[in-house]
Amino acid sequence: MGCSPYFAVTGSHHLIPLDIIEATYLQPPPLSILSSEDLIVRRAIALQKRDAQVERLHSRVLQHRIEAARCFERDHAATIRDFNFKRSDLVLVRNTKIEKSLNRKMRPRYLGPLITVSRNRGGAYILAELDGTLFDRPFAAFRVIPYFARKSITLPEDFTDVGEDQVRRMEEQDNHGDDEADQDPQDEAN
Repeated sequence: MGCSPYFAVTGSHHLIPLDIIEATYLQPPPLSILSSEDLIVRRAIALQKRDAQVERLHSRVLQHRIEAARCFERDHAATIRDFNFKRSDLVLVRNTKIEKSLNRKMRPRYLGPLITVSRNRGGAYILAELDGTLFDRPFAAFRVIPYFARKSITLPEDFTDVGEDQVRRMEEQDNHGDDEADQDPQDEAN
């Protein structure tokens, strides 16, 4: 950011034992004792400079955020993927419910295969079991990975257990699917 966190919050530099003998403000030192009016003028000038400093600080923080996001995308280019599954694609869902438990060693890490029905406006996937049972909530895109089957499945138009209008309502949601990270497809199907 180009300055200390203390300066970012207060607009002035903090004192450490080495700085006691140095000037800690941005104006030249006074040549003599100041009157109250002169002191107020000096403080007003410092306050006027504060807005410009805060604006410069804000632009630096924003620039560093954008730079950090680009750096993250560059460093993780091999792991960030948007598979963009189509209707009737077979997928696996990462079982995030077990990630916090201590006895996860023998639990299934991925659940499925499941069938992709569609994708909502938020980017989450609407999935169904192989028998057509539609899950009541969409799944976050980061939890869904492709299932490589030897043969593809063709789906009839009305294969789900609910009507097409229910699927359309789920598609219109802006839900990203990550608010229910602990949902388990096996629990919902039962």
